[in-house]
Amino acid sequence: MEEILTETVAAGTADGGKGKRRKFGANERRSLYGFITAAIPLVGYLVFNIVPLGVAIVTMFVDMDGFDFGSMQWNNFANFSAAFSDSRFWHSIGVSFIFIVPHLIGLLLSLLLSALLAQKLPAHKFFKALYFVPYICSSVAISVMWRWVFDQNIGILNDIIIRLTGAEAGPAWFTNAGNFTSMLLTVMVWQAPGYGIVMFSAAFTNINPALYEAAELDGANTFRKFLSVTLPAISPTVFYLLMAGLIAGLQTFDVPQIFAGDSWTGEAGPNDAALSTVLYIYYKGVLFSEMPVASVMSMALFVVIFVIMLINYKLSDKWVSYDV
Repeated sequence: MEEILTETVAAGTADGGKGKRRKFGANERRSLYGFITAAIPLVGYLVFNIVPLGVAIVTMFVDMDGFDFGSMQWNNFANFSAAFSDSRFWHSIGVSFIFIVPHLIGLLLSLLLSALLAQKLPAHKFFKALYFVPYICSSVAISVMWRWVFDQNIGILNDIIIRLTGAEAGPAWFTNAGNFTSMLLTVMVWQAPGYGIVMFSAAFTNINPALYEAAELDGANTFRKFLSVTLPAISPTVFYLLMAGLIAGLQTFDVPQIFAGDSWTGEAGPNDAALSTVLYIYYKGVLFSEMPVASVMSMALFVVIFVIMLINYKLSDKWVSYDV
């Protein structure tokens, strides 16, 4: 017999002070517990995502004194003019597009490495786990480690270059804008493939072996099977990782912040080579206390990402196959 949860509800004086009993079955109780459990993250999402989004939208159209919401005053769209006339903001957009490149390279590397690991070579499980390590490591710790590697005086990379070339000094990684950008891209390419390898490895295991057998009967070689069978079968995974890489590149923050972030001046490396849009929004909103302008820049970045994602969705119909 199912457990019964009883709740006594006062019925007033009409029934002589006796309470009415309301019965809750086990199914109703499970539903209630499920609702409470599901509501916890929803409340968190509301408080930490929806509410700040609403505040950001409101602050786009007002002037305010620092973070004092009581000082808000309508300013006739002056924040939009300030944001879109800011040359550093447009520079940061260009830098963010550059930071997409390592994610695209990482996508290609993860595809090639996953195809190699799918051959079940010796120690393939070990290497699969090894390639995933950079992804799960803290970006802060990784950035600090690579700063040591590229250090002008004690860095191991410059030491190797000096020993191999006989030069008096290695490249000026932290003072030359081109070298600085190359350094950041190297760090992000090293970190990027791990997640893709895991996703592609799962996608490879779901490919129907009969497709390969049919291709072999048609005389297809290994390369042709990869183009005609493997790529169409994993195209949804490629599409997902491409979308994720584009978004991650445009929202890059942690690596530039650790390598070049200056919490006093708001600079980001030589010639602002590491000034991603999210990093500049952080400077504007937190360092310079210009939250309304930072809100406009945030919405502008959202529009850029939305347009790119929309174009990608439209083009995906031509190359993504869901019926393989």
